[in-house]
Amino acid sequence: MTERFETPILTAGDSLVLRPAELDDAERFLSLAADNIERLSHALGVWDPPKTVEDRRKLMAEDLISVQNGDRHWWMIESGGQLAGAIDIHRIHHRARQGFVGYWLGSEFTGQGIMTRSLRAVIDWAFTRRKLIRLEIQSSIENRASCAVPERLGIRRESIRRQSHVIKDRDYDMASYAAFADNWPPKPPEKPLPVGILTIDNELRLRPFSDDDQRPMWEAIDEARDYLGEFLPWVDQQTSFERHSSEFRKRQLERDVFGREATYIVEYQGKLAGTVGLHRPSPQNSAEIGYWLRKDLQGRGIMTRSVGAVIEMAIVQMGMHRIVIRAGTSNLRSREIPERLGFKHEGTLRDAALVRGEYSDLEVYSILDREWLARSSNA
Repeated sequence: MTERFETPILTAGDSLVLRPAELDDAERFLSLAADNIERLSHALGVWDPPKTVEDRRKLMAEDLISVQNGDRHWWMIESGGQLAGAIDIHRIHHRARQGFVGYWLGSEFTGQGIMTRSLRAVIDWAFTRRKLIRLEIQSSIENRASCAVPERLGIRRESIRRQSHVIKDRDYDMASYAAFADNWPPKPPEKPLPVGILTIDNELRLRPFSDDDQRPMWEAIDEARDYLGEFLPWVDQQTSFERHSSEFRKRQLERDVFGREATYIVEYQGKLAGTVGLHRPSPQNSAEIGYWLRKDLQGRGIMTRSVGAVIEMAIVQMGMHRIVIRAGTSNLRSREIPERLGFKHEGTLRDAALVRGEYSDLEVYSILDREWLARSSNA
C-alpha cells in the first residue's frame, strides 16, 4: 500500500510562505493566472480562463483531484501575504520515487529570487521528508527566466528534448533538468566533462578538433599571420605546416589524455572560422577562455556567440563558478567580447604579455556564475 503524504506548509525565507492549495484559492489564483495569460501561454497554450466565481471553483476542484489522490503536491506561493504564483510536484511515480516540478510567478514578483527560494524549499522537503529520489524540471529553452531557476541552484541540464512541446501549432525544444536526493545540494563534478558539439544556430557551431582540421587551420593562421601575430605569441612560433602539425598533435594529446582543457573549432557556414577554448580549469571551479577569429569574418557576432555558448556550457554543465578572459589592452575587438557579454573589468596586468620582443599590458575581465545566470532575468 502506498504511504500517503500530506502537502505541508513550507517557509522559504522572510515573508515567503508556500501554502497547500485549497478550493478557496480559486478566485485569487485563477485571477492571477488570467492576468498573466500571455506570459503563461508557452506552457498553457490557448486557454480561456473562467470568468465567474462558480466556474473558477469548478476548475480548481478538478485540479485538486490529483492532490487528493496523492499524485500531486501543490503550493500557493505567498510573498508578504500576497499571492505571487504557484509551484507543484506532479506526475509522481510512487514506486520509482520520482516526479516533475512545475512553477510560475506573476510578473510583478519576478526578479526577486522568489522562485529560486521556493524551488529549493520544495526540493528540500521532497528529498528529506517525502523520500523522493529524483525530480525533473522541464522548460522551453527560449524561456531563459525559467531555465535560470534550476541553474542557480546548481541543478544540471540532462538533455534538450527536441520539438517535444507543441503550443499553438509551434514546436518547442525543452530543456530537461534533474535533481537527485543523493547529490542534494548539488556538488560540482570532480572533473569537468565538456560536451562534444555545441550547435549555436543554423550557421554556427562549435565542435572538437579532428586530424582533418590541421591543414585548414594552418592555412587560416598563415593567411592572418600579420594580424594574429600582433597579439598572440604562439603564431610566430608556427613557421611551417610541419611545426604547426607537431604542435597540433601535442595539444590534442594533452586534451585527450590529461583533460587539461576543452578547445573547439568555430565552424561558420560549414567552414573553419577560428577557435575558442576553455583553459586552466582549477579546483576552485574557475577557468579562462581564449579565442581567435579570421579577420574577414569579424563584425558578424560570431565570436561573441561562440564565447557565450562556451560560458553557458562551463557554468551550467561543468559547474564552473568563475570565468576569466584576458585581452591585450590595444586589442579592442577582443576586449569588446567580454564587455558585450556582461563581464566586469578587474584591472590591468602591466607588461604581462611578451609578443614579438615587446612587452604589453593585458586587461582582465571576469564573470561569476550567478552574474551570468542573472543576465537572463531573475525569476
